[in-house]
Formats: sequence, C-alpha cells, structure tokens
Amino acid sequence: MEVSATQIPTSQLLIDDTANIIPYLNKYGVCVVPLKNISTAERNTELQNTNFYQNANQILKEEHQIKELTLHEKINPEIIKSRKAPDSSQGWINQYGTSIHHLIEQDQQFRDAISIVEGQSVSKFMQNRMRIGGRKPKLDITTLHFDGLPFEEPGEDGSIEFTKNPLTATIIGLTGLRRFCWWDLNNKNLKPIYDHWVEKGKKHFTNIDPTFMKSNYEDCRRYVDVDCSNHIHMIIFRECIPHEIANSPCISIFISPIKNWDNTKVSTTSYHPPEYKRLTLHESNLLGYCYNRNGICWPSGKKSWPFSHIRAYTHWKDKIKSRYISTKDGKQTIMMQLPEGGQYDQHRDEYKEKLSERNIVLPDVAFKLTTPNFIVDIASLPDDILRDHGFIV
Repeated sequence: MEVSATQIPTSQLLIDDTANIIPYLNKYGVCVVPLKNISTAERNTELQNTNFYQNANQILKEEHQIKELTLHEKINPEIIKSRKAPDSSQGWINQYGTSIHHLIEQDQQFRDAISIVEGQSVSKFMQNRMRIGGRKPKLDITTLHFDGLPFEEPGEDGSIEFTKNPLTATIIGLTGLRRFCWWDLNNKNLKPIYDHWVEKGKKHFTNIDPTFMKSNYEDCRRYVDVDCSNHIHMIIFRECIPHEIANSPCISIFISPIKNWDNTKVSTTSYHPPEYKRLTLHESNLLGYCYNRNGICWPSGKKSWPFSHIRAYTHWKDKIKSRYISTKDGKQTIMMQLPEGGQYDQHRDEYKEKLSERNIVLPDVAFKLTTPNFIVDIASLPDDILRDHGFIV
C-alpha cells in the first residue's frame, strides 16, 4: 500500500536546551537530543569493545559462528553486509548491558533528558537491546503499531485522549543515519483509532491496520532522518503515538527507564533458562544481566528472548549446541539455557565477598552450583549502573 509521508527536518525537532523537551513532545510527539558530551573517540572505543553476536555465538555450533562486525563497519553501517544471525531480518541484536550501554547511561545529559521526560529524577532502568538498520533508508507501513496502554478512559461526552501517563521510549542512534517514522495525530479526532484499539483487544502491543490509518488519518504520516555520524543522538517519543519500525543505515541502542522494580512472578517459556522459574521479573533481569542477557520480559511487557522467536526454531535447531536442545515426545526443540564459559566464578567465597562489600544483592539461584559462571564481572561495574538496575538497593 502506498501512503505518502512528509519528511520533517531534523532542525525542527532538535533540542539543545533540555527544558524544551516536554513542549516539543506535546507539540510533535517526538524530539531529538544530541549527546555532545560523549566524544566521537569515546563512542568508537566502546563500540570496538562491544561484541554484537556474543550471545548468539555462545549458543551456535562452531561451524555456524557469526562473524563480528569490525569497527569500520560499525561506524559506517551503510556498508554492513547482513549476517545470517537470529532476528537479522529485523536487524535486532540481542545483546544487553554492554559497555556502550554503560557509556550512555552514565552521561549526565542523557540522564537529565530522561528525568525531564519522566517528570522526576530517573534512578531505575531496564536492559534493552540494539538494532542494525538496513543499508538504504526506507519506510515499512506494515510495522505500524503502538505500545503500552495508549488511551485514557473515554470522557463523559465520549471524547478520547491519549494517556496522561504515557510510556516514553528512547531510540539512541549510535552511528550512521537514523530514521524514525510516526503519525502526527495532534488535534485529530482520536475516536476512530481508539475504537480500532478496542476491537484489537486493548493489547499492550497493537498492530494497526494501514488501510484504516490511511482512510482516517490521511496526510499524518511523518519521518525524520537524524545524522549520527559524529555524535550519538536520542530520539525521544511517546509510545502511545502510532509509529513504525523504519529502516535506515544506522546502529541504534535502546535504554529504557522504568518507574519501579516489577516484583511480580509470571510464567516462563522456552525463551527462558530454567533458572528464571520462580523468579520475579526484576530478579530475572538481575540474573540475566550477569550474562549480558535480558530477563523474562522486555520493558514493553512482551515476553523476551535472547536468541530467536519461536517461529524460527525449525531453522536454527540443527545449528545450535546440544546444551540448548530439549526432547519431548520424541521431538526436538530449542530450550534456552544460561551460557557456559564465564570467567567470573560467583560460587567462590572470594567473589561473594566482593559482591558483599559493594552491597550487591542477587537471587539465590545465582549461586547454585548448577548455575554457570558469570559472563559479566558484576562486582566491578560502576555504582551508577548497579543502582540503576537494582543490584544495590
């Protein structure tokens, strides 16, 4: 389906003074903040130190290992040749809590911007992943969606408004040209899209029919191309606005502020290692962080995976190590496990003392003898990162 989109100049959305973030979000639903305190050299150093396919290669057999990107490719994403990797069709990199995450998360300008968006000082974050865009910019209306619970309850007069407490998402463009596409419904009648959402079941993640959008909100489709070649840029947007997963030659990273640690328990799936069973959502995040992995859910509330969606299991089943294969009723399938080969033995008294000295709290299962050694040296992480993710309370 052909639906026209209007390009918005980056200069129209660009903010140098973080005090302007909320007015811009109220007006456009989107704003762009350059992180100029992080130099190009600092960014490149941490990119060099970050392996994009470490999690996948821990799972894959030797003959199916994925070649890591060079620094030259990372800073020039338009030349990247697509790897045969899990989630590569969408460009997702299932790597969490890396040094490039830490660099940005500790940047004061980033923290100030996020705190203004949230309306209070932000001190809690949840790990999220990275994404490599396509070699050429393009839009994909089939990815149109919104996240969270986007609307207030209808008013007495039947009027509809977007939620007054929206989830706020931050896309961080590391390198290249980052495109973002959204639908500007400011001052539009929201009753049709509210009814559409209700018909879809009021889900936290709702795909939106492009035909419906074109017929009800013609000429509302917008996009912006942000140049991240020299500086990291934040693209901040409210998740209640309809938006798309636009493609562009860029490496992006996602860092998600949250209001509280989620101490509820939910069921696990084949996406999750058995150690996650009986853990709260927050505890699963803590344990996953020790392996550069995610917990049971992404910040959006959807069940998350460290390798691939279940639809791709048939493709990957014969390419992964036997450790990650489970047999039931004579049929083999993928069953996720924590990776082996970690250098940091949390079972040793010396390491436990290091954790205790820094007041780091982990779920008991982390220290079971059957739990693999940590991939990440949690005991050496900066205090800010430990507090941000709830290791120190």
